[in-house]
Amino acid sequence: MPNSDRKKTFLTHDSSPEVTWNKIMLWVSENHRLIREIASPYYMYIAGDKEDLYQEATLAAYKTEIIIRKKNAPEKFVQFFRVIFRTDCIKMASGLQTVHCLEDYFLPLPEETIPTREPEKKDICQALKAVSKRQKEICIWLLQQPTPVSTPDIAKEFNVSRRHACRLVSNSVQRIAEASL
Repeated sequence: MPNSDRKKTFLTHDSSPEVTWNKIMLWVSENHRLIREIASPYYMYIAGDKEDLYQEATLAAYKTEIIIRKKNAPEKFVQFFRVIFRTDCIKMASGLQTVHCLEDYFLPLPEETIPTREPEKKDICQALKAVSKRQKEICIWLLQQPTPVSTPDIAKEFNVSRRHACRLVSNSVQRIAEASL
């Protein structure tokens, strides 16, 4: 890659956290082209706009600064940044899509909370008839957990990727919701 595409890193080890943060924000603003180049293969899958991308790049640059300080290798800032930011882009692209305009989806909160009853076993069995065998297995496991579990927990328990676990849970909820209409 030609040197013109890489701005010289000016971050120093003796800077205060505020100065370092300001320098990182300046570096990101001067390197939009590099950031877009790194993110371009993943951008269409990332739920967010350019501003979100630049904010993520700022966080990646800060992580990079921490690493190059530990390794005492300031000349490798761009190389480390590329790896860290690319990894962050892949994580963002593999995540669930979020709603772009949340204001359209805000609903007024109820004035008083209405107590809900726990579903009966027969209702649960009826709802689980709408899902596949694998989805049913996961739903039953989820219902047996004493506390809420995360997607990585589900993925680990069923030996699937986190993304696949998300899809299984999401599709299960959708099937159950459609069947209950």
